[in-house]
Amino acid sequence: MSHVTLQGLVESRSEGDTLAITWLFVVLFSPQLVIGPFAGVLADRLERRTVVVTCYAGAAVTAAALAALTLATDTPSLWAIYLLALVLGTTFSFVGPSAGALVVNSVRPEDVPSAISMQAAVQNMTRVAGPILAAAIIASGRFEYGFGGFAVTAAVAAVMMSRVRVGAHETVDDQLGVFTRMVVGLRHARARRPAALAITTVAVASMFGVAHTALIPSFTSEVLGQDRGRFGLIVAATGVGAIVGALTVGYARSEASLTRGATALALYGMCLAGFALSPSLAVAVSWQVAVGFFYFATMTTLQTLVQQVVLDEMRGRVMSLFGIAWGGLVWIGTLVLGLAADDRGLGLGEKSTLLLTASVLIVFGTLVAISGRRMPTGSTYD
Repeated sequence: MSHVTLQGLVESRSEGDTLAITWLFVVLFSPQLVIGPFAGVLADRLERRTVVVTCYAGAAVTAAALAALTLATDTPSLWAIYLLALVLGTTFSFVGPSAGALVVNSVRPEDVPSAISMQAAVQNMTRVAGPILAAAIIASGRFEYGFGGFAVTAAVAAVMMSRVRVGAHETVDDQLGVFTRMVVGLRHARARRPAALAITTVAVASMFGVAHTALIPSFTSEVLGQDRGRFGLIVAATGVGAIVGALTVGYARSEASLTRGATALALYGMCLAGFALSPSLAVAVSWQVAVGFFYFATMTTLQTLVQQVVLDEMRGRVMSLFGIAWGGLVWIGTLVLGLAADDRGLGLGEKSTLLLTASVLIVFGTLVAISGRRMPTGSTYD
């Protein structure tokens, strides 16, 4: 609801300017690159539940401010939208490592893969319901409903999380400074080579995969010839595939491995190429279901692998690196893709840009899948 409604608002306010939507992704995801390492240290040093509750409350307040802004004026300034989006992105940056680590602290070790998959599946249910509701809101121009709905659900989430009981996570009173702890977390990830390569793969998937979302509104109008507001249907289709992908990984008997994750990434690139060549909205929606399936199969497999090979006292810091790879680099990818597609940049157009980025995913995923055969799986890592 929050991200799609923001996309719709900027798209409407800028009259479909591709770069304006690209800058929205920059302000939403760039805080992850700076804040991520600090968020990881917080997740390892503070009570993770407290961090999550505080961030959800902050997201609720920010969404309420966006609702008030759009209710007060029909033409809110882009700088005001970007500013509130920056605050919202900041709260998301802090919550990621603690929320991811908290799931692991809530279950037995043998249930970690299923717990991570369940978390991914539930998150992606919102990627179905949210865009469908947001599509109707965007069409009506009443963006305050979208932001108001998200404010309410974020507040409810804060209350619910405050009542969750989990065991204390392992901590080491090492008396180190914040930056030293960041370095220790980075060294731990590098020492656990499957984790380091998994995080690198996530970074490539984000820059050349997640980033393509910024082109969907203009692709819908310029290539498919549809009303811009209908891009929400494509985003919802991605969510449908994502749910199936997350659950498939959760119930799969095979263990999380780098080869499985990288293979899914290569297939994701193939589906993205199919999407770029879609002749109609119906075909594009079908391809996006497959895109969502393989993307979140990739992410869930790699996240499970990382969670299994790291020590618990390092989990928050390593997961912050995972978060940086996922969200902290998305804005760079969106900026590059936006400039590549827009006439004020390289002028390649949406279709050619998507085909180019799909090729990168296919090649990289194939190479990592081959090299990953020599890597241990998550549960067998020593």
